[in-house]
Amino acid sequence: MSTDINVSDALVGSAPGADWGSRLRLAGLRALRTFIQGVVAAFPTAGAGELVLSAPYWQTFAFALLAAATTAIASFLQNIANFLPTDPTQAAPN
Repeated sequence: MSTDINVSDALVGSAPGADWGSRLRLAGLRALRTFIQGVVAAFPTAGAGELVLSAPYWQTFAFALLAAATTAIASFLQNIANFLPTDPTQAAPN
């Protein structure tokens, strides 16, 4: 087992895939996972934001969801990009 991993490829690498369709599917799933993580993080974040921003809980929750969606879109674009190297820490799905 090799431990020689190019750190820059791992940090900015795209999703592995044999063709554009498989890369698109995997990038979509990763973006969805990132969005779900952001939604879960939005619940406690909105409580703190309510105190800091002097805004209602649901308004700060909406801001946190917007941030989660923005992060998910960035994740999708990074994973679908053909010009980036393939992330060596990820395996192509079977």
